[in-house]
Amino acid sequence: MKVNRLTAMLMLSGCAFYANANSYEIEELPTAQLSYNQFAASIDDTGLMLTLLDQPFNPPIDLSLIDLDNLPLTDPEAAAQGNFNATDLAIIASQIVQSTSNLSPLGQKLASLVAYQTDGTDFSYVYGFDQQTEATDGFTFSQTVSLGDSVNGTHIVGTMAGPYSIIDYVDENEEEITFNVNSFNSRGFVQVGDQVTPLLSPSTAAGGFSEANAINDNLLVVGRSSTAVSESIETQIASCEDDEVRGDFPIEVCFFGIINNVSTNGFTGAVTNVFEVNNTRSATTWQVDNAGSVIERTVYGLTFEPDAESTTVFNSEAVDVNNSNIAVGSTIVPLNDSFTTAAAVFADGVTSRLIADDDLLPNQAFGISDDGYVVGTRQELINGSFRRKMFVYNLNSDDITFPDDFFQTANIFPRAINNNNIVVGDGEVSAPITGTRPRNGFIYDIDADTFTNLNSLIACDSPYEIIAANDINDNDEILAEALVQKPLRDFKGEITLDENGEQILQDFVVTIKLSPTGNSPSNCEPDEEEAAAVERQGASIGYMTILILCVISVTRRLRKVK
Repeated sequence: MKVNRLTAMLMLSGCAFYANANSYEIEELPTAQLSYNQFAASIDDTGLMLTLLDQPFNPPIDLSLIDLDNLPLTDPEAAAQGNFNATDLAIIASQIVQSTSNLSPLGQKLASLVAYQTDGTDFSYVYGFDQQTEATDGFTFSQTVSLGDSVNGTHIVGTMAGPYSIIDYVDENEEEITFNVNSFNSRGFVQVGDQVTPLLSPSTAAGGFSEANAINDNLLVVGRSSTAVSESIETQIASCEDDEVRGDFPIEVCFFGIINNVSTNGFTGAVTNVFEVNNTRSATTWQVDNAGSVIERTVYGLTFEPDAESTTVFNSEAVDVNNSNIAVGSTIVPLNDSFTTAAAVFADGVTSRLIADDDLLPNQAFGISDDGYVVGTRQELINGSFRRKMFVYNLNSDDITFPDDFFQTANIFPRAINNNNIVVGDGEVSAPITGTRPRNGFIYDIDADTFTNLNSLIACDSPYEIIAANDINDNDEILAEALVQKPLRDFKGEITLDENGEQILQDFVVTIKLSPTGNSPSNCEPDEEEAAAVERQGASIGYMTILILCVISVTRRLRKVK
């Protein structure tokens, strides 16, 4: 279900959610020309923006690693020469992406998501650990990537799988096999210009594991990493290293099976989680210098001492950090006879719970400002169902506030907070009887206590519907995702026409930059004809619903727990 801007306006009318808000102008990122859909990652104070592209057009094809004979191509002879029409390119690329997602040790690899950086005009590939090859005449676009953050327009942090390597092997039957495998599937990195530095975990056995989520002005990177592998995996590693035990395939392929828990020519990885049961993946910080080189690494422990015999996986993660080097995220804590997730603070080598009240568990923190405001969510039982509700915690006063949002049973997902104490994110805007609950992006001003649907702050005739806001910088510029109708394109990026020669319009997700104009929001109230049409649609977004939302807004105003 798509919620149009008229519905979003009616949901907010009369509730004074957007008092004192500015309006925003929209700039679509130039990377929109490179793929069907793209997803927002981050924006820093210089305006550098990071975005993820879903299956970009014209992916590189390595004919030496694919078998065209079993594919239903329209022009197999041309394809064999590397001359692909749009239909055949789509067939080949889709088959490669599927094989990659199935973790096959054979054939070419193509990631479904690739990363780009842009200043709004120029853009370039964030290659991380990717490598250039002659076969692809450039980068391979083969590795899964997630983008975390950037600072000063220079230091980009993210997480990526390892580069793939070709292993030519002749087995005992003298059959030639070409494997294509990598040695790790998740490692944080810092990219500064052309320099890429891996953010290693304490243990790199079985590839190790690390993630980089954010970086501050002091160049402190926060995320999580693995500490040690379990005894069972140590046994598997020893088996791979033993030629008599390993089997009839290369040692690199054996290790690939371990890190991905897949069957590799008869070898099967023992467990999905290859790291130590206790402190499996721990919150970690890496101090880097101007060149991106790691100066110091700190691994954070738990808030309690676990039972040595426990089989519980005790994960923790740092997801954001302010310029006082205070990081926030989540950790596992004991609750009654079990364990649950708690928002955590990581600073000076010590892990502590953010919220002491057990009645507010489980909860998580997602962002922190320099003023000490922490934003996160708690799980709350509402009308018989668990919902995620946003909280704002003040480290200086220990006050916690639960702001009003779209409606009582809406799930709310804060994504970022800036140093002006503005929170952005997305939340459910209606609750249809069937189907997925639609989401819209929001902005919440902590100081003014105003929660606003971002769609009410853009031009009334805007073609965009903002479905999520993922980051905000200290200039109050927001990086968001929006639905917009665009002409359908083929896999080579060319516009597709129907049988009448007309363009085919479809909804696509694009990354947009929202810049404050300093003006008050436009008055987008519907005229009488539009209002009557909405009233006839009835059910989920009627005027009674609007009245109920306003009543909820008044009765739930500024609930505070000391």
